[in-house]
Amino acid sequence: MKRWWLTGICALALAGGCDDNPGTDAGPARDAGGADSSTPEDAGGESGEIAIDGLDGEVEVIVDERGMPHIYATTIHDLMVVQGYLMARDRFIQMELLRRQVLGRLTEVVGLLAPDPSDDIDQRFFQFENQGRAIYESLPADDRTRLVAEAFVEGINHYIDTVIDSDDYQPPLGHDLFNAMRISPNFGHWSPHEIFAIARFQSWNLAYDAFADIGRTEAIRGVRDAFDPADADPRLAARAGIFGDFWSTVQARRVYTRDGFPDGTTTSIAPDTGTPRPDTLSPIVDFPRASLRGGLSFFERVDRNPWMWMDENIGSNSWVVGGDATESGNAILSNDPHLSLIAPGVWWYVHLNTARMEGEESIDAQGVAFAALPGVVLGYNRNLAWSATTTGYDVTDAYAEQVTFRNDGTAEAPDWVPVSVSFEGAEVDLEVITETVVVDGGDDVVFDLYAVPHHGTIIPDSVVEPDVASPAPGSTATGSAMSVRYTGDEVSNELQFFVDLLTADTVAEGFAAAEPFQVGIQNFSMADSTGAIGWTTHGRIPQRACNYWLDADGAPVLDAESDLPLAPLFVMPGGGGYEWGENLDPSQIPHEVDPARNYIATANQDNVGVTEDGDPCNDGAYIGGAFAVGYRMGRIVQRLDEMVPGGAVTVDDMIALQHETRSSLGEGMRDALVASLDHALGDPSDDAALQAVVTAAGTEGMADVQAVRDRVAAWTFATPHGVGATDDAEIADSVATTIFNSLVANVIPLAFDDEEAAIGRGIGTQQAARMMEWSLMSSADQQALPLYTYAEDYAGVTGYADTVVWDDLTTDTVVETRDERVTSAALAAVAWLTENLGDDWDQWRWGRLHAVRFQQIVVPVADPGVVSIPSRTSEEYPIGFPRDGDYGAVDVMNFGLTSPGGIQTNPGSGRGGPSQRLVVEMTPEGPLPHNALPGGQREDPEDPHHDDEAMIWITNERPALWFERDDIESHAEETLAFTPGS
Repeated sequence: MKRWWLTGICALALAGGCDDNPGTDAGPARDAGGADSSTPEDAGGESGEIAIDGLDGEVEVIVDERGMPHIYATTIHDLMVVQGYLMARDRFIQMELLRRQVLGRLTEVVGLLAPDPSDDIDQRFFQFENQGRAIYESLPADDRTRLVAEAFVEGINHYIDTVIDSDDYQPPLGHDLFNAMRISPNFGHWSPHEIFAIARFQSWNLAYDAFADIGRTEAIRGVRDAFDPADADPRLAARAGIFGDFWSTVQARRVYTRDGFPDGTTTSIAPDTGTPRPDTLSPIVDFPRASLRGGLSFFERVDRNPWMWMDENIGSNSWVVGGDATESGNAILSNDPHLSLIAPGVWWYVHLNTARMEGEESIDAQGVAFAALPGVVLGYNRNLAWSATTTGYDVTDAYAEQVTFRNDGTAEAPDWVPVSVSFEGAEVDLEVITETVVVDGGDDVVFDLYAVPHHGTIIPDSVVEPDVASPAPGSTATGSAMSVRYTGDEVSNELQFFVDLLTADTVAEGFAAAEPFQVGIQNFSMADSTGAIGWTTHGRIPQRACNYWLDADGAPVLDAESDLPLAPLFVMPGGGGYEWGENLDPSQIPHEVDPARNYIATANQDNVGVTEDGDPCNDGAYIGGAFAVGYRMGRIVQRLDEMVPGGAVTVDDMIALQHETRSSLGEGMRDALVASLDHALGDPSDDAALQAVVTAAGTEGMADVQAVRDRVAAWTFATPHGVGATDDAEIADSVATTIFNSLVANVIPLAFDDEEAAIGRGIGTQQAARMMEWSLMSSADQQALPLYTYAEDYAGVTGYADTVVWDDLTTDTVVETRDERVTSAALAAVAWLTENLGDDWDQWRWGRLHAVRFQQIVVPVADPGVVSIPSRTSEEYPIGFPRDGDYGAVDVMNFGLTSPGGIQTNPGSGRGGPSQRLVVEMTPEGPLPHNALPGGQREDPEDPHHDDEAMIWITNERPALWFERDDIESHAEETLAFTPGS
């Protein structure tokens, strides 16, 4: 993201934005508890009264010691108004920036700080505002979700009118940028359609993957250009199947939520449409690499915006255990969704209740809401709990379009305007979407986007204009571009699901509530007060032609004319033949209720085993092939399989499983790495490359290799951060974790960098970790996979019997081997750790590298980042909170393993991790919830609820939340009364 707003910001932030003591109030005369003082005579520090026009009746609010507001009203309207008001009180600046980033309307309030509105221009490609408006306007005036959005916005706008617009308002410390926004003439009220736009953005954030399709396509072209199976150089020919290894769909841990698709006797909320392979091919004619690379450039630029950033390591864990398997006989639900760890956090605690006042629909629901959205997204009511993890289902396709352009300029200076695309032998006119970006204090920017009616919007950077010399004015010629089709481009109302969940009492009713859920498909797991459990992935999964099987060389079967795979995981021909058909029938959508094993687990992996054979297109129905590779799921299932049969699972067991940090990578790689080091430390004379490294290392270097070998071999696979530890065993495991992960982060680039450079595109960390595990397997196991880069004989070496990726293509006189690469990586790891952590190996504690800071999302102006948790000025935690666990752990906080210093990309980065730690037992009398957030409720760093949850999150404590009225009252911190205005 361009940090244009830092230039000259102190002069423009105004009103205390750049002095030594910026204003810290979040409202006029705000008390320590955060009570609004619209009626200051009633605001006594622990209570207050607020009048809001349009309320149906009085609303009572108790804010407890965790900062959670418990809202008691008689109508849903009043619940939502007060929720909007209170969320704005705690998080308004976060909400406002999110809204404007999503809509592409930031420049209209910070134009003087943003002479270049390109971020807003890029954002308009996604059309979130138009989608939100279309959804809102499609709903009848009395639709419940429409009324919820309208009421929620009423509350936000009342906060704007009575607090933000008051003369003495100052933003909280660290949020000085907001002063420049609120004085803009374009600053103002929210609109209800924007709620649906933000909801659609959240779905997009968890489901949209056009960039991945384009990246795979660029990768397969790079592989075919670099590694021809008929190449005269045997080293290059031996790598012809590397796409099937690097970009395999097979999981590292072949563990699935259920065995295969449902049998059709139950439904996720009736005939199987299947995914037929195409009988005829529709080649992409003369599709230029420039279009692919332009599309990638566009998405990479969007990804640099921290509000839009999509971390490859983001995922989630959830599992439910049925009452037959628990000590209490009650079902237990656990959920730790992995989202960006930012300050303020993604989630906001809330309790919505109309039951106490015998009001509308007897709602009594609690949990977390997305900042800027109403209701309870993840949580529980008196009888039902629900959770979510992303499915990874494929609901986005990129199409290579043959575009006709018209020259609206001159022969000397052509101005090529796209006018149509070729589709099924005819020309189809493009739709023109005219966008206007308002620039505060400057000229508006008006521009056009173009949309293919049957596909979607054209990626601006993917446009390749005709190459015609001196074209006549008005003449036409052919060029190229890519369009994107996404289920979220069409109207559907996902908010209805979350509104209906508020009053669903059983798993069956929860499934019924999912019926309107179409976009952003999630693994929704549920547990109810009868002990039942269920899981559904209901949503719109379009079926289309899918051709993915691998040939004998390990490459996907290609269209020979276009040199591209023909499958929805790649860019597909836009000229026809690969269009969306019927949606997968609900009877086939993966789901399950009360399985015999007494638990259901999801962790973003392949749900039903479609990737087991490496071909996600041959299972009767197509759902996708790009899933998490299964490290977390493998451990979760292993632990549940150990616990559940005993029938005595407890809440404490579930809390412990959420904090499971045993190293899966260590279990998969350690012994092979040690064996390689043993070869180096023994007799390396049978391996010329290894012998050369041993000789160059000398006695001192090989002593380091011996120490690496001994420490890693003694490792128990526990991964404590070790900072401040005094126990010898804990210290030994912490240091071994550091050495192992540094060794892996050094051997991966030594093994793969040369191939990636030749291809022109690299693989992500989870693919690299998986490929390294496969590369360290025995010869027999590599062949059984199969590993397509395996060679029995290679480059003149008889009996090579390993993957050829160990050999470095950039060296011509030596064939590098597995043991040489591992030994070289061990030496490099010692050098890197010594440089960065010092000479004392016992001080190589894991937490000195593996740490997290919940990163301030609002750009700091007059401070170094005081909103971050811990603050960037923290002396106690200079790089963040030290963390247990390594790559792929259940208690996830992943890092880069594709460069020697990749581990250090985590500190201060705000990368993904558990955005809540919910465990709730569903008793017949009501829920018993436990939770912790990475930070707290409020954005003001001087408020005690800004960071009061951080340490309990870090230490995996899980204090109870208060759901029953007596408990709430006994832990009350503040009471508020909202009354109808005059």
